Parts: sequence; structure tokens; C-alpha cells
Amino acid sequence: MKNQYFGDVRDLFKYDLILAIMRGLSTLQGFTFIPMLTEDSKTSKGRKEGNKRDFDKAERDSRPGSQNEELMNFLKGYKEKEGDKKDFTKIGDYFNSEGIEMVIHTIHSDYFTDKNRDLYFKNVPPSFLHRSLVFIDPDIGLEIKNSTEKHLLYREAKYIYESMDDDSILMIYQHFPREEHEEYLKRRSKDLKATLDNQPIYLSDNEIIFFLLPKNDEILGKLTSTINKYKLNYSAKLDTNIYNLSK
Repeated sequence: MKNQYFGDVRDLFKYDLILAIMRGLSTLQGFTFIPMLTEDSKTSKGRKEGNKRDFDKAERDSRPGSQNEELMNFLKGYKEKEGDKKDFTKIGDYFNSEGIEMVIHTIHSDYFTDKNRDLYFKNVPPSFLHRSLVFIDPDIGLEIKNSTEKHLLYREAKYIYESMDDDSILMIYQHFPREEHEEYLKRRSKDLKATLDNQPIYLSDNEIIFFLLPKNDEILGKLTSTINKYKLNYSAKLDTNIYNLSK
């Protein structure tokens, strides 16, 4: 993830879904944010500051999260800010206002890199992985053949997943690549199942994907119910595998 994109319309989906899960599962005591923060892009002004900030269009199009007026207003406050004045950790103010306990795993250097990645994940405090929604937010998503600091490696996902207690849920952010979406979702789900020995739930708006991995059947049932209710609000915009899950 990058600070420059904090407050764009994709954040509506991201943080609204997190709020829905936290409210829907009373067993969760907190939200743990594990950002893989990379340096802002320098290519052009439009790209440097992020270019998905039309909240009026997001509302007209009924994008996921657009029914959350409080979140919309909060993120709109970052619409005109320059990239170097944006601070993604401020999302904690929003969750605090909603009564959600949130912790952010920080890094000792400014940015997440290939050199510090092992230490970064190994230093996640055990208390952050207890009865928590544990959200890992890479710049792009899961590993590819030539992964960079923008990708979450499967071994890192496995380490966090196995370090979590059985009442926690792992959530992973993923951009859609330029390939057929249905086949991509099947392939990634298969790879995650092979790595974590667990079939993920996914939820997608056809631009980004969230993979969700609970660790026991009771939490899976509650999460499934919560996702189903969430999907009803944006049924034309969201795709999920919730109806054809197989262990």
C-alpha cells in the first residue's frame, strides 16, 4: 500500500467491509492492521496523488462502501491533500469513532522492503493475533513469479495464519491482474488452500479482492452470514464464492 492512495474510493470498500466484519462477529475483540507500506510513486501528478477520488460517482454507481455516510465523509477529507501530507494511520481515528479497537503493526524504517520483510512479519506481537481480524495490505497482492516488496509471499501469509489463535480471521488485499477474473480467483483460492490448508472466502468488486480465512467452523459460519448480509447491500457489484465453498 502507499500513503498517496489513502482516501481513494477503493478505501470505501476496504474499510467498510472491515467495519461490517467487526460488527458482525462479536467474538472479535479487535482489528489488527498489517500494512506493507511502500514509497509513493513519482511518475506524474495524477498518479502520484492517486486518481480514484470521485466519491459522487462512487455513490451514483453504488460502489461497495458508498452507503456508509460517515466513512464517505471521513475519506473525502483526504481528497485534496497532497500525497506527502497523507497518513494512512489516521484511519484509526475513524475506527475509534465507531467503537472498534484497532492496532497497527509499524515498521522501524520508513517503508516495507525486501530486505526488512522477514523481520517485519516476525515482529508482529502475539497479542495482535488474538481474537482479531488480521488484515495484511500489500501494495499489489499475493506473490508472483518475480515478487517484489509490493507482494505478500505465501510463506508470510502462512506464518501469520499459523501464529493466529483459532478465534482470529486472516484477511488479504489483492488487485486483479490483467487476466480472466474467474480463472484467477480459482487459481489463487487453490494456492491459498494448498498453502494454509484452508479454503478462503473471497469478496470482489471486479477491481480488488479480499481473501478471508477463518480458522474454525463456528467463525466460518458467522463470517459467511456477515458476508451474505453485506453483499445484499451491493448485490450488483460484488462477487463471492460463499455459495460453493468446499473444504
